Amino acid sequence: MNHIVKYIFNAPGFPARCIAAILLLSVTAIVGSCGDNNDNPISPEQPTEQSEVSELLYNLWDTSPMTVAQSSRYAAYNTIQGWADGCPAETVFLKYLTADESTAAALEKVYPALECYNLSFQRVLDALKNGLPAGSKPKIWALYNMGIVVQTNDGNYAIDVYHRRGVELAPYIDFYAITHIHADHKWEPLAVAMSNLGKPVLTNFTIDGVDNSQYNAIEQRDYIIGKFNVHSFITHHNSSPITSLAITAFYVDGGGVKLLHSGDSNFIADEFASMKDKDVDFYIFRYAVNALTENNVLGSVVKPKVAVLSHILELGHKDVANSRWSLALGLDRASRLQNDNVAMPFWGDCLTLN
Repeated sequence: MNHIVKYIFNAPGFPARCIAAILLLSVTAIVGSCGDNNDNPISPEQPTEQSEVSELLYNLWDTSPMTVAQSSRYAAYNTIQGWADGCPAETVFLKYLTADESTAAALEKVYPALECYNLSFQRVLDALKNGLPAGSKPKIWALYNMGIVVQTNDGNYAIDVYHRRGVELAPYIDFYAITHIHADHKWEPLAVAMSNLGKPVLTNFTIDGVDNSQYNAIEQRDYIIGKFNVHSFITHHNSSPITSLAITAFYVDGGGVKLLHSGDSNFIADEFASMKDKDVDFYIFRYAVNALTENNVLGSVVKPKVAVLSHILELGHKDVANSRWSLALGLDRASRLQNDNVAMPFWGDCLTLN
């Protein structure tokens, strides 16, 4: 996979402004008129037409997220990286998360990265609404950041979903697991909606309006939820004390797929001891801040059929120095992981076992 390491992104710039963009600016500026100019989340850039973003995404989704086949994605990744680089965290993305529907729609027209974010969610939601045909293999949907939705013939579940539309998943998933308290791994409105429906929410912290007394994953535990067996265990987040910031990893066996999700774990091998010799189809893990510490666990303690590198292009983080890992950095890291099959899915991608 050395060709992945050597590949260099040349992100394109945005096109010049046009009258349509100026009109859009005027409308949205009225909606969000509080604050100074630096707080205005709309830029004077020309919005990319929806058909361009949609076409790019559907072409991307037709290719494989396995890193051995990523060369077919390079052109799309160039474009997406440029869109992401033009979408600031504090003045755009974080405001977008809590914007009303009309403002959010306006922002999506100006910032293609936000349209990618929205269209990818719609794809996953549509798949859940339509259901799996009988006998179909389970599907693992990459939603955003480290959020995944697992769709099986025995039910569906979500882990670490962080999306402004996340609450829409509640009718279609059987449980929602959150690895830790950090904002980019949870969506509290979804947790509340699940609790209101009497569905399990697994966390190691409390959320107002959520009753997770039966599923308080603050230590190594096992649960049975419908046809899913869930094993949880506690790991560190970087150097933070577990007493103040713990990561709960979740191993879910059911629906024909065995999946491990370790959130922002710091990859201390001893903390994964309960996973030793367990079969794992998919292991979802983050891009490690301490380079290649993923391999402390991957290939030694956990030997998945597919290693899934995640936490790439988190728009809520300011820049690379603040862990907004680029697609190029992700591909470079993926090429050095100790697993024969590595995937780096983009939002809306689907993984299945052959």
